[in-house]
Amino acid sequence: MKIKEINIENELYPKKLRQTKNPPKKLYVLGDEKILNTDSLSIIGSRCCTPYGAETAQTFAKKLANTGITIVSGMAKGIDSSAHIGAIEAKGKTIAVLGSGFNHIFPDKKIFEKILSNGGAVITEYSKDVGISPQGFRDRNRIVAGLSIGILIIEAKIRSGTGITASYAKEYGRHIFCIPHTMEDRSGIGTNRLLKRGAILVTGIQDILQYFDNVPKIEKQKDTFQIEVPKEYQKVYEQIIKEPLNADEISKKTRINISELNAILTMLELEGYIESMPGNYYKKKD
Repeated sequence: MKIKEINIENELYPKKLRQTKNPPKKLYVLGDEKILNTDSLSIIGSRCCTPYGAETAQTFAKKLANTGITIVSGMAKGIDSSAHIGAIEAKGKTIAVLGSGFNHIFPDKKIFEKILSNGGAVITEYSKDVGISPQGFRDRNRIVAGLSIGILIIEAKIRSGTGITASYAKEYGRHIFCIPHTMEDRSGIGTNRLLKRGAILVTGIQDILQYFDNVPKIEKQKDTFQIEVPKEYQKVYEQIIKEPLNADEISKKTRINISELNAILTMLELEGYIESMPGNYYKKKD
């Protein structure tokens, strides 16, 4: 695959990045250079993320990519790689930004090759023989922040490269989105600190989509797929969301005995997924 060079004056150069302070004078690109000017969001976070963080990054990337948004990240282990994979699974677009030249792929070539073989792009401001260095990663972070309308941070420790990217995002006037993290886990101290300092709290993709002007209107409607019912209740919940049903009908459809079913219905109601109606009927809660 041929490396393409895109000068800052070239119409293919990312417009959002061009508007930042000290943008790269040239970008080296492998893959589809046309996606550099699509609606995009950067998803970043800890390299040493928890399984929850990896799953959340993948899920959000997948759902956002399904709306046509391009997912940008730094191709590192952990959150970055999970975000790229989520976009690929949705058959969406993703861009990886390197902090070195193409002869020095880090951390490994598997995700690099997967991005390119699925219609994505990998970019860097460095010529192919430039090696890996701390400054290269810092420079990469400013590009990650500059390419998109904002950054979504999923798990950030108290000191991390994520904080550097967030600083660039703030300087560029980009939105900083954060998913809240449990207070007892050190993996999310940086994320929660950013929320205290004014970052936008996110619990579903709708909290992000509202900031995109060009996302189709249908995607900005209430997205019921944000409701994630615990697995042990899903069989029952799936019957109720189709139409209001009474307990006997639900029992027949799910083949769950009434005693066990009543316990599940009680938990679904207590947790706010359904509401009871006269005649022992249940319906999805609005």
